[in-house]
Amino acid sequence: MPDKNTKKIFYGLVFLAFLSVTVFCFLTPAMSDDLFYGHTVMGANNFFDLFVQEYEHYMTHTGRSVAHIILRIFLYIGSKGLFNVVAGVVFTIQTLLIYANIDNRKKYDIRMYSLVILFLWFFDATMSDSVFWETGACNYLFTTTIMLAFITIYRKKLLLGLQEKPITAVGMFFLGLISGWCNENTSGGVILFLLILLYLKYRENKNFSFVKPWMITGLVGCIIGLGFLVLAPGNSSRAEQTVESDAHTGITAMAARFLKITINIEDHYLILTLMFAVLLVVIAYMMASKSKFLEMTGYMRLMGFIALVTVYVLVAVPRTPELRTFYGASIFLMIAVLNGIAVVANTVMLDSSDTIPQGLMQAFITSCTVVMGILLLFTYIKQGANLARIKREFDERDTYFAECAERGEEEITAPLLRPGWENRFSKAYESDISDVPFDPENPNDPVRWINKAYEDYYEIDTIDGVSREGWDKY
Repeated sequence: MPDKNTKKIFYGLVFLAFLSVTVFCFLTPAMSDDLFYGHTVMGANNFFDLFVQEYEHYMTHTGRSVAHIILRIFLYIGSKGLFNVVAGVVFTIQTLLIYANIDNRKKYDIRMYSLVILFLWFFDATMSDSVFWETGACNYLFTTTIMLAFITIYRKKLLLGLQEKPITAVGMFFLGLISGWCNENTSGGVILFLLILLYLKYRENKNFSFVKPWMITGLVGCIIGLGFLVLAPGNSSRAEQTVESDAHTGITAMAARFLKITINIEDHYLILTLMFAVLLVVIAYMMASKSKFLEMTGYMRLMGFIALVTVYVLVAVPRTPELRTFYGASIFLMIAVLNGIAVVANTVMLDSSDTIPQGLMQAFITSCTVVMGILLLFTYIKQGANLARIKREFDERDTYFAECAERGEEEITAPLLRPGWENRFSKAYESDISDVPFDPENPNDPVRWINKAYEDYYEIDTIDGVSREGWDKY
């Protein structure tokens, strides 16, 4: 049994996970799509108009209704502070769900939970897009946490095999429906995960006697949700536009996307991939037999496979995948690697040889955890200062836009961000206004789309970006 100090430290880490993300969310201004959706939401006469707007969006743009209705509600409430706190809570829930998916952990396992937090901070290459940015968080952090909750509950119930009340079948259907309606490739990965779980249970039992109503309704709900997502009429129009603008078509386009996905994995997820492979080798040396190796690495290998399929299914998407679409797959891969670390850290050597001294292995894992924690502390302080500087620039410029709009000015200039504060926790520079002047003959120039977002939001005819150097209007 863990002592009281262990529990206190564990709960302290949970609070630290919440606080760390919440602070960075407060230091992240509204930008990019936040402005587009915010301007649309401003036209809602009441709360229920948000669903009317989302229906129109579903029919003309995309099927991600779960993510976008969450976003619209936050924008309708109009309190960025509320979103910041909720995002911190959701991130914390996600850390606990990942922790719950580590099979070989101890009770109140401080080391493993610390690694969960550290993995998310170090190995999530999309954190600026998927956690701190409001639109991105609703599309990725929130939806992935929903899906992770669904598969965690489904797996735990399946393993326990307890008799459930009829209401459980209803609840699992709706949770499955929402999970399937979250994200194209990750929701597909969730369905594959459920099918493999059911197959493994069937192989163990040699019959279908284990099947209960909630297992069926959860799976069916998830499939229906994914159907609503991928069959949205808006997806067709977007796909047609993508095909028209794509340099390649057919097999050539798929090959190009396969290459792009592989390069992204090498550039952003190579360390996780190497850790997965090395851990399998280490565990193989630890285990006394092949059967024991397969048993101890079963969930690790399953999550690694789901991550692989979830990312490479993007080959079938008729456009070059953005890095943030890898978010769900990266969470699955983190779970796989963390399960491998837990086996190494919390399993007594089963091989009679002393090839890998247990004490040395324990010291190595603990030392790596401590080193990563120290590195994160330095990174957090340094990049937090940069985020604060960026936030100040955005706030000053937003105030300037609002004052110009109030005075009725129609054509204005505004400064770009000062250079030198770029960091992987902010997408501010890629979401900055353009210094390309407005051209009446090309009013919808895609280079100026951020300018257009500010123009629509503040109802100013033209906003041209200029260098910050020499700017003296504020």
